[in-house]
Amino acid sequence: MKKICIIGLGNMGKAMWDILSRKGGFELVGCDKGDDVNACVDGAEVIILAVKPQVFGDLAANIKVDLSGKLMISIMAGIGIEKIAVAMKTKKVVRTLPNLALKVGQSLTLLKAGEDVSAEEKQFVKEILACFGQEIEVDTEDKIALIGVVSGCGPGFIAYYGEKMAEFLVSKGVDKIMAEKVARQTLIGTGEVIKESAWNLTDMRQKVSSKGGLTEAGVKIMEEADLSGIFNKVGEAALKRNAELSK
Repeated sequence: MKKICIIGLGNMGKAMWDILSRKGGFELVGCDKGDDVNACVDGAEVIILAVKPQVFGDLAANIKVDLSGKLMISIMAGIGIEKIAVAMKTKKVVRTLPNLALKVGQSLTLLKAGEDVSAEEKQFVKEILACFGQEIEVDTEDKIALIGVVSGCGPGFIAYYGEKMAEFLVSKGVDKIMAEKVARQTLIGTGEVIKESAWNLTDMRQKVSSKGGLTEAGVKIMEEADLSGIFNKVGEAALKRNAELSK
């Protein structure tokens, strides 16, 4: 049974802890703010870095324990394998990018292993990630940043759209609680249809968009507002921020 230390027990770290605890088969140690990080990582064979990228430098500077030979799994956005390897003084680094759907075992997690990670170690990481949902192994770190704009940031973007749908209903006199319920269930139901049907996303939109109907009229407004162009700007902004974090 491998001993795994999860550093950072915020939204993602705590969700990982809960899921792996229920799964069993792992010896888990959690390290949160105020805990002695050196005591936590001492004796661990695998370390999961679940901290915000902005605090990674301070974290690495505070670790005095020899981490060479330990397997490091990072979920930090923007921090590359080489930077982690140098700061943590270990060559065995796997970079991953899950999303918030991890909380319900539905994450799409991107994965890129460093050159010094063995096939057996990579398989172990994949077994961990399988507890959280699906994983996709990419061949370059650049693809983690690019695909992560959709897979990692996407839940936030979709939730933002749901907020705006609810706000529209409130502006027309619908009770706030009811408006939130309508928006939430609309997103949930749409996700379930996408999951269970053979339709692609274009099929899904066209099934709802009757010719001359309400949905078609609304989609036309989004097209006139150049929603594609707006999303391109959103994606470029996220990529720019990723590059800033990597410095």
